[in-house]
Amino acid sequence: MATSKLIATAATLTIAAAGTIAASTPSSGASANNEITVTASRATSDFSANNFKATAAAPRAGEPAGYCKQPNPMTTAVNRTMDCYHAPVQVDVKKNGRKVGTAKFTAWHEVHLDLKRVKWSEKITVSKATITGNAKGIITTFHPSCGSGCQVRAGGGLASPFTLNGSAHTGSADHTFTVSRGHPRSSHTRYEFDFKKPGYTSGEVAYVGSTYRCDDEDRQYGAGCVYPTRISVEKDWTKLSDMANMPGIGENIRRVQRAGLHIGRPGSTVPLTRATKAKADENRKEVCGPSVTPKPGDIWWTVDPNDDGTKPSCDEYPFAETTQGGNTYNPPNRSIKWVPLKENRQQGGILRTFFGRYHLLPGDKFYVQAGQ
Repeated sequence: MATSKLIATAATLTIAAAGTIAASTPSSGASANNEITVTASRATSDFSANNFKATAAAPRAGEPAGYCKQPNPMTTAVNRTMDCYHAPVQVDVKKNGRKVGTAKFTAWHEVHLDLKRVKWSEKITVSKATITGNAKGIITTFHPSCGSGCQVRAGGGLASPFTLNGSAHTGSADHTFTVSRGHPRSSHTRYEFDFKKPGYTSGEVAYVGSTYRCDDEDRQYGAGCVYPTRISVEKDWTKLSDMANMPGIGENIRRVQRAGLHIGRPGSTVPLTRATKAKADENRKEVCGPSVTPKPGDIWWTVDPNDDGTKPSCDEYPFAETTQGGNTYNPPNRSIKWVPLKENRQQGGILRTFFGRYHLLPGDKFYVQAGQ
């Protein structure tokens, strides 16, 4: 909780809202008997992040129709790109230090980032305002902003100043990001509302949304944006990964996921974390390096000398591409299995596709749905 006080002239606005708040500079000749008091707390998220099923909640007063509707069960695409939150705002009108009116409203935000583009339009609804006393006629202006490489402008019903009254005002915050390969960017949006009333010192309130990230790291899938802290699931939240049906690799994953730490199993406390290429190379040398060779009984399929895909290949789980790979854990929370080379190649393709499609960069967490 943060509080800031500024001396104001004979008539003032007091702003209290969810988020980081700022107040305008008072005019000269201000009286010590009048002030703008600002109280701040964070906006409240309404998204069921990292849950398999969205929890249906009863609509709240002023909530827009269809607000924050999520798929049930959740999908990786939605979990990576959707967010919604609301911020209550209270505007108190003071004159000579005495409150003479109040306007209360809630700003409702729904965001859908785009996996394939670096542009998105966020829907924002300013609810009907509850007006008491001398709080009529407050003119409100919406000013969104974001960080380096990002541009945002107000759209729709929020593009121009509006009056707080008994009508809701719906508009947008239209974003455009600029990224290049090797230079992913993270930012968040700052939402500022300015309030003016003739004969009164103006006030303002601002709060910030969740951090998002845009990148252009995968040549096949191109640039896109996600919420990087959301945990993804390969193939999806209720669908088995294609790796689960591979005779050798599927069983190797399940063997470790059944063990004590359940590494990488959906819902476990130890999700997998994508590693850097350097770390992945190090992991492979530690567990499946050149000195590691099959033991008697490790080859469980027919090796065809004329078929390169049947050559023995060392498969490890947790994957070398994760920070949990290599010698990070001891058996049974780590395992290798010899599989046909074509299985390992398929697995590599599945992971590369998953990382690219959902913009998982080093440090991002995920699960693998391999069955029981």
